[in-house]
Amino acid sequence: MKLPENDGLEISKLSSVFSDTTNSYKFYWFLSILDSLQENNEAIVSLNDIVIRMVANVWYPLDYYKLSFGKQDSFKKIAEFLTSKITIDNSINSPSLFNQINSKLNLDDNYLLSQKTSKLKTYVPSRFLSPFFSDEIRGLLDSQGISESQVNSKIKELANNNFKNNPQKVIYRFVGDCIEINEVWIDYFQKHQGILRGFIYWHLIKFLQKNNPNVIGLSEKLNKPTQRDLKQANLFWKEYLKETPQVNCIYSGQEITLQNLSLDHFLPWSFVAHDQLWNIIPTPKSVNSSKSDWLPSIELYINDYVYTQFKVYEFYFKKDKSKIIEDYSILFSQSSEFNKLIAFDDFKENLKKLILPQIQTARNMGFSYPFIYKK
Repeated sequence: MKLPENDGLEISKLSSVFSDTTNSYKFYWFLSILDSLQENNEAIVSLNDIVIRMVANVWYPLDYYKLSFGKQDSFKKIAEFLTSKITIDNSINSPSLFNQINSKLNLDDNYLLSQKTSKLKTYVPSRFLSPFFSDEIRGLLDSQGISESQVNSKIKELANNNFKNNPQKVIYRFVGDCIEINEVWIDYFQKHQGILRGFIYWHLIKFLQKNNPNVIGLSEKLNKPTQRDLKQANLFWKEYLKETPQVNCIYSGQEITLQNLSLDHFLPWSFVAHDQLWNIIPTPKSVNSSKSDWLPSIELYINDYVYTQFKVYEFYFKKDKSKIIEDYSILFSQSSEFNKLIAFDDFKENLKKLILPQIQTARNMGFSYPFIYKK
């Protein structure tokens, strides 16, 4: 992905900041700088502010969606610490996670978070700039007995010494426990915010694909979940319930009515990140709340799930409403124009082939298993 050119800036160096990336720190460092500029447009930003933004940005893919960032990444423990200390509000209109961290963490927990992120503040800011001073530090990196802290100190020295005279190659300099972003780079970042974010996410997804080869919808799992549109699914199940007597919840056995209807994602939404109908099952509201984002017990529920899905598919097929069951045609790699009803045994086999490997993948990622309904 190519960044917009600027004759006064070393854009080729910026383009190489993610070369040979073995962890996620640089992605979230750059993204958090853009967030700070977008929100405040101030040149001087505290390292602590940027690092808290990094934690806020990384929490969703790590803790909510349970993606893997690799063995070298220390963000996982930081995200788990945050979850253990505050109840995070993920509702659509909730404050940003950055603001929630700042407002909900007490002084002691803030101190602990600062301790847990101290290495990020020490090493990431300087290493992000290393491509801009590759010639100056090449010999240093090749030398024997040179510590990482010495390399970092050299990069900071180069950044501070060149800040005014060579602004094209110095994005920021170090001022105490802050960085000061060069005005020429602020102009570039603000002008091209959208493209730069796309550049970061493009590289981040490539990085995540290596560590999450079996995970679907990676691009949907980088940020806070957006508002879900379950209008189609609601109409889908309501029409079925109106004409089908005695539809029971697969988890509790309770009868489902139009009054108590709630829609559950059999595979949690935070795992699949979509609202396709073959994964949505009707439950009473209390049962849906109890299940949350747990994985259902396969031994107890898979057969009832498949049977319920088949009956609603059959219902709409017989009504000649092929468009509304298009999700199923995609599921079975067929044209949306069904020419025959799929036999139950074939339906069951194909749906299990899709569901069972995904259940195992989700378990490997850390999703809670098994959900068993208890009154």
